[in-house]
Amino acid sequence: MTELGTRLSGPNGFLAGRLPVPPSKSLTNRALIAAAVAGGGLIVDPLDCEDTRLLAAALQTAGWRVRWSEQVITIGPMTPVESLVTVSLGNSGTGARLLLALLASVPGHFIVDGSPRLRQRPMEPLIKALSALGARMEASNNRMLPVSVEGQRLRGGQTDIRPGVSSQFVTALLMAAPLFLDGLELQIVGPLPSEPYLELTHRVLSDFGAEVERSSDNRQWRVGGGGLKQIRWCVEGDWSAAAFPIAAAAVAGGWVEVPGLDRASAQGDRIICDILADAGMIFEWFGDRLVAKGPVTKPIFADLGASPDTFPALAAVAACRVPGSKLCGLGNLLHKESSRLQVMASNLRALGARIVVGDETFEVEKTVDRKNDLLRTVQAADDHRIAMAMAVTALEAGPLDLDEPSSVAKSFPDFWSRWNALLRGEASSD
Repeated sequence: MTELGTRLSGPNGFLAGRLPVPPSKSLTNRALIAAAVAGGGLIVDPLDCEDTRLLAAALQTAGWRVRWSEQVITIGPMTPVESLVTVSLGNSGTGARLLLALLASVPGHFIVDGSPRLRQRPMEPLIKALSALGARMEASNNRMLPVSVEGQRLRGGQTDIRPGVSSQFVTALLMAAPLFLDGLELQIVGPLPSEPYLELTHRVLSDFGAEVERSSDNRQWRVGGGGLKQIRWCVEGDWSAAAFPIAAAAVAGGWVEVPGLDRASAQGDRIICDILADAGMIFEWFGDRLVAKGPVTKPIFADLGASPDTFPALAAVAACRVPGSKLCGLGNLLHKESSRLQVMASNLRALGARIVVGDETFEVEKTVDRKNDLLRTVQAADDHRIAMAMAVTALEAGPLDLDEPSSVAKSFPDFWSRWNALLRGEASSD
C-alpha cells in the first residue's frame, strides 16, 4: 500500500521485521503547554503530526513565539494579542482541553473551536472547574466548543473536579496551575478514567520544575504557583503507536522489533505487553528495543478502563485469532475521535466476525472469515487508531479496502510506509 492508497495487504506468512514508532503524542502535547507556561523552552524529538502541529500553531496564534525546526520546537515568551484571537484545534480533543485551561489563565480574548466532531466532545467538567476558579468563559450549550475565553491571571486555590469521561480535564487544570497566583489544590471526585495518563502529567510538571504533590490514589493534587522552568526536554517513543506492530505479531505470528521504547515508561499503554503475554505472546528487551513474538494462542481478557487507546489494536487481535476474548471498561470510547466501540464492531462484523457489544464490553464469539481473493470494504471513520487497527486485521482477514488511510496523520504520519516495510521484511529507518 502506498501513502495515498486504500488497499490493505492480506496475509503473507509470518512476520520478521522492524517498525520504529514515533515519539509520544501525549508527552509532546504536554511539553508544548509546559514550555508555554514557562515562557520558553526547547522540545527535542517531538512527534510531528497533525495534532501536535495544531497545538503548536494555536499557541503561536494566541501570542507565543513558536519555531518548529526539524527535530526541535523552540518556544518563546507570550506577547498578549490585543484583538480577538480564534484558534482551531481540528479534531484534537487533548489539544483543545489543554489550551482551554492555559488561555483562561493568561491575558487576552480568545475563541477556542474545532471540527464538527470536536464540537460534539465533552468540555463541561473543565469549564465548570475553571469557572469555579474565577475564569470568564462562555461555551456552546454551556459545555462544548466553541468556547469564548476572557483570559486573566487566576487566583487559583482550592477546587474539585468530576472528570467523568476523561482524565484530560484534570491534566488541563494541573498544567495551567503554575500560572495561578496561589497555585492549585485539586480534589478529584467520582470515576477517574485513563488514570495512567496522570503519570505523564506528573512527570512533565516535575521535569519543568513545578512544585507538585499528590496522594497515592491520584485523587488529591497540589501544584504551586510561580511558573515553570525553561528547559530542554526530550520526548520518548509512543507506546500507543507501538500497540499496532505488537498486534501485527500477535495476529500473523513471527516477530517484530520495535525500537525507541522506554521499558519503565509512565505511559499506561505499555500494559499491552502484559495483556498479550497472558494470551501466549513472548516479549524480550534489548536495551530500548522490544521484540514481540507471536501469535497469541489464547483468548484475551482485559479491563481497558485505564488504557482505552489500546482497544482498537486489541480488538483486532481478538477478532482475528482465538474466539472467546472479552474486553471491558470501554464506556469512554464513545467520546474519542469516533465511537470506537461501535465502529470496530461494525467493521469486524462485515468481515464475518460475531461480536457482542455492551455499554462497556466487547466480546468475540467467532473470529473474522479469511478471504484471500476478495477485496472487502472497511471504514476508518476519520479515526487514526481505527485505520491502523484495520491494517492489523487485514493480516488475517485478507485484503481490505480502507476509506480514509490519511487519518493516520493525526498521530503517525508515516505509518503506511513503515507498515509496508515491515510486511516486506525490511528494516524501516528511524
